[in-house]
Amino acid sequence: MHKWSAAYLNELYLMFYRKKFVMYAVFSAILPILLAISLQALQPLLGLFAVSQSFPIEMLSIYTGIWIPLLIVTITADLFPGEVGSRTMKLALLRPNSRFQVYGMKTAALITCIAAILIVLGAVSSICNLFAGTTSSFTEIIGMLKAYVAAFISMVALSSLFIFVSQFFKSASGYMVFALILFVAAKIAPFLLHAFAAFSPTSYTDWHMLWLSQTVSAGKLFTTSLFLFSSCILFMALGYYKFDRKEV
Repeated sequence: MHKWSAAYLNELYLMFYRKKFVMYAVFSAILPILLAISLQALQPLLGLFAVSQSFPIEMLSIYTGIWIPLLIVTITADLFPGEVGSRTMKLALLRPNSRFQVYGMKTAALITCIAAILIVLGAVSSICNLFAGTTSSFTEIIGMLKAYVAAFISMVALSSLFIFVSQFFKSASGYMVFALILFVAAKIAPFLLHAFAAFSPTSYTDWHMLWLSQTVSAGKLFTTSLFLFSSCILFMALGYYKFDRKEV
């Protein structure tokens, strides 16, 4: 257990030493403020919704649709292809750690970063509500927490897909270009092939909305939850299979 915790903390330390992640965290704290100011300024002109009790949930679709996927692609590029390209992956494997430990702790560090960014976005969005003079009831707070937990699960499923894809690359730049093209293509595909949406983790970036809807049945929530959990297991396993046989 000590080796696992040491490897995990090491990955987190390395993450916080990366300027990309630090800048991403800073901009994540600023983004809700900019969005709130923009909505308040444009609301009288364009009739857009202003900052309200549901502001953290309304902005969550933007966070999970664009902002956090970019974070996942960026960090995954550094954790896997970036370290292979810079040959620092060999140093990680020289320590008394198995490949499974290295792979697992890098994945755990990425998941921790996703959770941290969601907490920052949710907290700052809620603070924007207070400065706008709006308050949320207990029921609305519970709904917001439920939405952010659901968003976290969908982002973990998406990260498992990108981790798997990253194992085919030895260059961070090449992987990022391919991953972004893949994500955009996967978001467009459901408009051309409706059946694709049911079998792609990229189609569940707004999965939290299902949990807030009063018309969605418990059966549908169960089946979509089962799909996302199975996607995590499948792509994590495939990613490790590729990582274990990869020359670094």
